[in-house]
Amino acid sequence: MKNTYYFSHDGNARNDPKILSMRSVYGSEGYGWYWIIIEMLREQNDYKIKINKYTWNALAMQLQCDADAAHRFASDCINEFELLHSDGEYFWSESLLKRMEVKDTKSEKAKKAAQARWNKKVRNDKDSSDSKANKKSSNAEGMQAHSERNATAMPNKVKKSKENESKEVVEDEKSSTTTDAIQFYQSNFGMIRPQTSEEILAWIDDLGDEMVLVAMKRSLDRNKPSWGYVKSILQSWVNKNITTVKQAQAEEVEFRNRKQGNSFGKQSNEVIPEWFNQRSVQDRGESEGKQPTQIQSDATKLDIGVRIGRSLERIVTEGGLEGYGLTENDIELVKNKKATALDVLQSRSELRVVGS
Repeated sequence: MKNTYYFSHDGNARNDPKILSMRSVYGSEGYGWYWIIIEMLREQNDYKIKINKYTWNALAMQLQCDADAAHRFASDCINEFELLHSDGEYFWSESLLKRMEVKDTKSEKAKKAAQARWNKKVRNDKDSSDSKANKKSSNAEGMQAHSERNATAMPNKVKKSKENESKEVVEDEKSSTTTDAIQFYQSNFGMIRPQTSEEILAWIDDLGDEMVLVAMKRSLDRNKPSWGYVKSILQSWVNKNITTVKQAQAEEVEFRNRKQGNSFGKQSNEVIPEWFNQRSVQDRGESEGKQPTQIQSDATKLDIGVRIGRSLERIVTEGGLEGYGLTENDIELVKNKKATALDVLQSRSELRVVGS
C-alpha cells in the first residue's frame, strides 16, 4: 500500500460547481461521503477502486450507511455530478490522479537527489580513506623524487575528479525539491515540514517559483507569516486569473485602496472577497439618485458581516447595530438564507417598538 501521509486538497473545494451540485442533493453528509471515497482511492496502489459484488458493502461500512445508499451515491457522483469516473471495472477521481502524479514525480526526484548526495558522501569518505593510506605508505617507504612528483600530481587528479563529481551532484540537485521559494521559506518562516514542502512545489508547478515568492513576501509585509495565509493569497490569484508578478502588484494596489475605504470605517487586514466589490458596484448603480434609509444601510452592514464570517459581537460593534438586540439565531437566519438581513432588522425594530 502506498504512503497515505498526504494528498493535495483545495481549501475552497466546497465551492466547486460539481461539488455544489452534489451538496444540493446530499447535503453535508454527501460532502463527507465524497471525501471518505477520495481518501479510500488515495490508499489504493493505482488510486482506483475495483468494482465487484462486495465493493458497495465495503464502501457502506466506511460511509456508515447501507449498500444501496453507497451504490446510489457513487453512481450519482459518476453519472450526475461527474466528480468520479468509471470504465465499468474500476472507478476513480481524475482530479486525484492528476494531483498524485505531481506528488509522485516530486517524491521520485527527491529520492534521486538524496541518493546523489549519499553517493557523494560515500565517495568523499573513500577518497579521504585512500588519501590517508597513501600518506602512510609514502612516509614508510621514503618515496624518491620521481615518486614525490607523482604524489604532487595526485591532488590535481583527485581535485578534478571531485569537481566532476560535484558537477554531477549539482545537476542531480537541480532536479530536486530545493527551490528559491523553499529556501526563502526556511530563511523567513522557519523549519519546513514535508507536507508544506510538497504543497509549495505543487503551487510552483501551477504559478511558478517567482509568484510563490511574491506571495510569501506579501504575507510577511502584512505581518501574517504563515503558510496558510500564503496559500490564501495564491488561491485568490487563481480565482482572479492572476498569473504574472505585474498583475499581482496591480492587485495589491487595489487591495490597499479597498482596505483604506473599509465600509465599517475601521482598518482591517482581512482580504475582502471579490463578490463584495462587485456587489458594491451593482448596488451603487441600482440606487443611483436614491438615498437608502437607515435600516437599509444597517441591513447591508449586517448582510456583509455575515457573508465574510464575522462574529455577532464584531458585526454589532463595528456596524453600529447595538440598538437592534441581535442574537446568534438572527445571524443563523441570515447565514442560512431563511430570512434577509432587512427582514431580521425590521422584525427586531417592531419588537423594540412593542416592547417600549
